[in-house]
Parts: sequence; structure tokens; C-alpha cells
Amino acid sequence: MLRVEGLTIRSEDRLLVSDVSFALEEGRITCLIGPSGCGKSSVVKWLSGVLPDGLVAEGATHLDDERLSLPTPAVAYQPQQDSLFPWLTIAENAALGLEVRGMSRSEARAWVLPLLEAFGLGGQAARFPRELSGGMRQRAAFLRTIVQPGRFLLLDEPFSALDAVTRLGMQTWLCERLRETPRGVLMVTHDLYEATQLADRVLVMAARPGRIVADIPITPPRAARTEANLAEIRTVLRSLLMEEMT
Repeated sequence: MLRVEGLTIRSEDRLLVSDVSFALEEGRITCLIGPSGCGKSSVVKWLSGVLPDGLVAEGATHLDDERLSLPTPAVAYQPQQDSLFPWLTIAENAALGLEVRGMSRSEARAWVLPLLEAFGLGGQAARFPRELSGGMRQRAAFLRTIVQPGRFLLLDEPFSALDAVTRLGMQTWLCERLRETPRGVLMVTHDLYEATQLADRVLVMAARPGRIVADIPITPPRAARTEANLAEIRTVLRSLLMEEMT
């Protein structure tokens, strides 16, 4: 279990996030929702160790009761933008995270090449990011993240640039990979349909300053979820968000 305790983030003149605490369990997906500007991305950036200069954070992270220093190899992070390096090919970009973690270039490339087809990137290994659509670049970034061996994945709107069909395929692929290799996931999303279809629980953040105001479990297994029970949960989530926006 990965626990965040008492996370507070400040800029020079503003309190952005106040006393946020939560736990992530391996094999379970937690979705983080909230109004724009409430600090969702700041939370995952802090946990991944890439909080921008100018922001100051206080808080603690524990993995299995051992305090962690950030960044940590236990966590793999995907930002909102694809952040692909334009001078690297798609295969090289996808393998980069493995290289950073110590794998040789040839080993990392051999690891990612067989996965390109499943990500809709078959035949694109030697192309450069400028030659691909935004959705294809986002899939390459998702591949770069998920092949890393961290026990926890931090995904900041990973499917936002994908078309509806590709998004459904990537959501299904993520769930299948988690069944094979259980990992904890914290995923930021603005899509209530995505949150209720994928998540085991949903954390709702309020703004001014950002803080968690609700922790909603989604108890039916994904295979047993019906549109009726998900619609009820989305109604609750929508009401919570509207309350925080007024």
C-alpha cells in the first residue's frame, strides 16, 4: 500500500492543496476528479517527484509502512501532455523509461517493440513524433509509462487525446494488464463515465484550496457493473462537483 499523508502545496502567494491524505492499493484503480484548478495534477506531480519550481510541498509518503523519498522507482508517471522527445523515434521514446531505470538500450527496445501493435502503433517504430497524430503520440506515451516496473502508476488524463474507440481499447488493455500484474493506479480524469467504468474508488477534490471532500467506493466488479448502478454513482459525483463549484 502507498500512503500519502498531510500533503499541502503552496505557491508564493496562494495555498493550492491543503492536508490531502489517501492510500493506494496494488491491483486497484483510484480515480481523482475535481473542478479545474483544484490541484489534481499538482498532487500526482508531487508524488512522482516532478513538482514545478515555485511550488513548495509538505507531506509524507509511505510504502508498506516505510517512509519514501521522492522521486521513487516504485512509481511510474504519465503527464497530461505526451512529452515525447522529438529527436527520438517512437520505439526509442517508448523504451526511454526502461533505459532510465537501468536497462540497456537494446534490451529496452526489444521489450517494447512487440507491444507496439497492441497500442495501435504497428509499423510506426521508426517514425518520429512529428509524423504521428496526437492520439498516436498519446498511446506511445502511455506505452512508455506502463512498461516501467513501478508498483504504482500515476496517470494524468492518459486517454484525453484519444478518440472514443481507441480510448475504450486502451481502458480495456489497462484493466487486462492489471489483472496479469496487479499494480495500484491513481488516475486523474474529468470524465465521470471513465471514472465509474474503470475505478474501484473515486476521490473527489474541492478547490480553494484543493482538498479531498469525498471517497466513493465503486463496489460491483467491473464485469458486473450495469448502466443503472453507474448512473446513480455519477449522479452523486456530479452533485458533489456542482456543490464545490458554487
